[in-house]
Amino acid sequence: MESTVPFLSPVSQSPENHFSFYHNFELFYMENIAQNNSFDQTQTLESAFSGLNVSGYPDLPDSGYQFGGGFARAGQDRNNNVIGEGTKVGPDVESWGAFMYSSYQLGSSRNIEFSILPSSNQTRLLSAAASAAGCTMPFGLNNNINRSSFNTSKLCNNNQTRHHWLHEPLNCLSLGDLRGRLVALAKDQYGCKFLQKSVEKASKEEIDMVFMEVIDHVCELMSNSFANLVVQKVVDVCSEEQKNQILLMVIKNRFRLVEICLNLHGARAVQKLLEKLTTQQQISLFMSALSPGAVALSKDLNGHRVIQYCLKNFSDEDNKYFLNVVANNCYQIALDKCGCCALKHCLDHSNGEARAHLFQEIIANALNLAKDQYGNYVVQHILELKETQTTERLLRQLQGNYASLSCNRYGSNVVERCLLESQEPLTTRIIVELLRSPIVSTLLLDPFGNYVIQSALSVSKV
Repeated sequence: MESTVPFLSPVSQSPENHFSFYHNFELFYMENIAQNNSFDQTQTLESAFSGLNVSGYPDLPDSGYQFGGGFARAGQDRNNNVIGEGTKVGPDVESWGAFMYSSYQLGSSRNIEFSILPSSNQTRLLSAAASAAGCTMPFGLNNNINRSSFNTSKLCNNNQTRHHWLHEPLNCLSLGDLRGRLVALAKDQYGCKFLQKSVEKASKEEIDMVFMEVIDHVCELMSNSFANLVVQKVVDVCSEEQKNQILLMVIKNRFRLVEICLNLHGARAVQKLLEKLTTQQQISLFMSALSPGAVALSKDLNGHRVIQYCLKNFSDEDNKYFLNVVANNCYQIALDKCGCCALKHCLDHSNGEARAHLFQEIIANALNLAKDQYGNYVVQHILELKETQTTERLLRQLQGNYASLSCNRYGSNVVERCLLESQEPLTTRIIVELLRSPIVSTLLLDPFGNYVIQSALSVSKV
């Protein structure tokens, strides 16, 4: 007779060392099962299975093999925790799917593999129980359930173990079935996709349910790599009143608003919210909350995107306070790689008093900005705008320093731009100053100054 592995045998034991025990035990085991665990045809599979009892047999040979529900444990843990009188095989659960899941319970430690070892005896027992109860097992006997292992590290996302119900198929569930779990579902890679599709075709009642669950966590969700997509979808379909509540929740803490805008995913969610703002009151509330963080936002790539949207889509009056904050801090913004680009966009999309304030502050710091690796681009941008009065003010600010700027790596670019973008009377003043400079001969040999002299020759008239 072919030897078989005893039910729930521990890994540490070798089946080849116990052939005689296996043969005797299998006959004894099946006889006792037949006597003590008869199945009623009217019973459900779950109730029949939960009634199986394989404990309380004092005459079993002392082979070191014991019975218990769950995993095959080792050493002291097996002897103390698994052995017990009246132990039943199989948990009392509602479905085969739940039973199979409970057999694969994961431990609290990550990266630990637990082995589940139901043997061929157990497979036959489950099959017999299914037949007796008039049910069909949802898995074939060929499935590899004898030696399965799960690695919890594969189920971890963002240093957190996924909820067990996230392993279940979601396609057959409705939003109502997931009530109370939507926040966790939104943070899951596959759960967020399910929610996006569900929200698109949801009824008003379902949208209200989703909104009520996410509103208190909306700031956290906006910064999440997956959940921000769900928030954007909710913003698309929610009512005007619900949109107001989301806006109020986002701007409730100004520091939190800036933090969201500095986040890659948060910036996208904020832009989606801004697209849906329709009233002047909503825009005013948002801009008043955003303006104090203008410096931090201007110097960040993600924050810069939010600023660009506001500058392009909101009125001068809406952006006025924000631009004043930028103008008051233009020097430190212009010295930043991303900040200089943000400052140029502010100049391009401003008008009236806000624009005049920006020009005034930038020109006041033009000499130092012209020598900076990023600040020089801001000064050049003012010249490129070709506003006569502004250009004249800027050239007067730089007057007397053209020779020294010409010897500077970044300043020489500014002087060349002054020569190329200025009108005839202004360029003549710059050339005369360069020629009267005591270091004019040095400029001809300077690695940067020689380019300034070449530009002067190209614009001068004989």
